[in-house]
Amino acid sequence: MRVREGSGAVTSLVVELDPEFVDAPPQPDPSAPPETFPSGTHAERVTTARRMRAADTGQFGPVPAPGVERSELSVPTRAGSIAARLYRPHSVSAPGAGFAVWVHGGGFVLGDLDTAEHTAAELARCSGLPVISLDYRRAPEHPFPAAVEDAQDAVTWLTGEGGAGLGLRGPCAVAGDSAGASTALAVCQLAVRGEVPRPAFALLAYPDVDHVTTRADERDEIGLLFERSYLPDDAARTDPLVSPVLASPEVLAALPPSLLLIAERDGFRAGEERFAERVRAAGGPLTVLTAGGMPHGFLDQTWRSPVARTHAVAAFGLVGAAVREAAAADVG
Repeated sequence: MRVREGSGAVTSLVVELDPEFVDAPPQPDPSAPPETFPSGTHAERVTTARRMRAADTGQFGPVPAPGVERSELSVPTRAGSIAARLYRPHSVSAPGAGFAVWVHGGGFVLGDLDTAEHTAAELARCSGLPVISLDYRRAPEHPFPAAVEDAQDAVTWLTGEGGAGLGLRGPCAVAGDSAGASTALAVCQLAVRGEVPRPAFALLAYPDVDHVTTRADERDEIGLLFERSYLPDDAARTDPLVSPVLASPEVLAALPPSLLLIAERDGFRAGEERFAERVRAAGGPLTVLTAGGMPHGFLDQTWRSPVARTHAVAAFGLVGAAVREAAAADVG
């Protein structure tokens, strides 16, 4: 890893590693008819999403993941409750040293506790922190702002009496990948508004930060499914909770210290770099780590790709260090 000098409050890190990457499962039989992903109506979106969710099973590694103790939780929210999974690493920081909340990716349509199993467990092992993975409500059944509300309510509960009852004390980090990173970033904005306890740190792995400039191509059926499912109201694209690149300088300057993990070979990269530049101009505390040669979603493959895991170890280790530093400052 080498440090690339950044101006203002943004520090940039570039990880230079072997670009060989073990991607997701074997490709389907090329002689099979091409799969389609209709999303023109709400009913089509629901049917397509549920078919894709069923196909997700087993793609992201066996469950349970090794090296952690895990337990199932129910977290109360304004809509009722959501399922969650608590991971405790075998080598855990001292009690009161903090914890992290993980929000999985999947375009706000896919993903669950099992698809996030290895990433959340890796975060716990590498950070030395307890990690709570959230099974938030997904689109199209629950469009924006359902995921954001669930994450907001979960962080509020976990940093209060709910978390204390689980032995979770000290500073809280929020972390996520892709749609989960976008949700974690929305929680950070809500914290600036005083609507949720302020996270001590945020890990934002390849979020989509600009739904105004960046839109799915008409030939991208899966991209269209994700967009139409999460944002059926096109006007929501300009909400900073959806497109944080549009957040005011005052909000960007007041965000919690954050690590923006950019995948070099990701279509979201340009928007993420614009977001980083806006945070820099506002004076916000942001570190940018660019994962050389990596595609979008590479953290899902830490269990099978040594290259992806090396990037994850670096990023997740920074989360643990930041939370422990915040805990030490609280004691001091």
